[in-house]
Amino acid sequence: MPAAVKKKGRTGNFYLDRRPSVTPRTAQETVRHNHSGVFSKLKKLFVWLVSIALGLMAAFGIGKLFVAAYDAATTSTWFTTKEIEILGNVRLPRELVLQYAGIQEGQNSLAVNISSVEQKLRHTPWVESVAVQRVLPDKFIIQIHERMPSFWVHRDGVLYYANEEGEIIAPVESKNFLSLPTVTIEPGAESLRTYLAKFNQSLRSGELPFELSTISQVTLSLSKGLEIFLEDREIWLSFEPTAWETNVIRLKMVFNDLIKRREMKNVREIRVVDGNVWVVLNISARALSNAN
Repeated sequence: MPAAVKKKGRTGNFYLDRRPSVTPRTAQETVRHNHSGVFSKLKKLFVWLVSIALGLMAAFGIGKLFVAAYDAATTSTWFTTKEIEILGNVRLPRELVLQYAGIQEGQNSLAVNISSVEQKLRHTPWVESVAVQRVLPDKFIIQIHERMPSFWVHRDGVLYYANEEGEIIAPVESKNFLSLPTVTIEPGAESLRTYLAKFNQSLRSGELPFELSTISQVTLSLSKGLEIFLEDREIWLSFEPTAWETNVIRLKMVFNDLIKRREMKNVREIRVVDGNVWVVLNISARALSNAN
């Protein structure tokens, strides 16, 4: 498009310029414009700095308020611990649990560190797992799962409680005395330790024809496998553990048959290997058998 259009008139030819008229800035106007841009940037920086300062002041004030509120709560009698409920403790008396936990009635419940209480209890020999619950404003619930002893173990002249795999729990003491069979693991028979747990399971389920209270000695050996001495009948029972289910069934059958026939008094030992059962008579029974 042309920048100007020629027109005719009385006074002669003239041109109409269609381009917008642009007036050049003066030096004074240019300086004023630059000052305005700098001032705008400084203003934004000032607002930003003020906003940060106000935020920090607010955070500091809220922090001080929180600390003051916490101090007031941890010294308030409304949060004084009035009840501590302990669940699942069998071997551990209540007083000992509280002593291990480091918690007692009269403490401020908010001042108690639950993680610390749980850690202290887990580090005791009798506690396998624990969960502590704070019930505001004045109660705690301590749920304990104890390590249950199944045997006694002699170690360096000291008698210990041991779990169902023969692992030591704690020394036997008068305040927590419990009569249990003594377990002995002969050299080389450590690999048979896992069968102690199977033995306890078979006792609890009734698969074996006797009770734990009738057993005084359990021995693991490479020669006879698992040996049990029944103190009430003065009989040794032994069976090879790798064929556990079969040998347990055969042992129970022969054991009950001997009781039914009233011949158990003549038996000194019963051995079970690969489903085969051998009955060893005592001396008086053998002499009677030879005389007949």
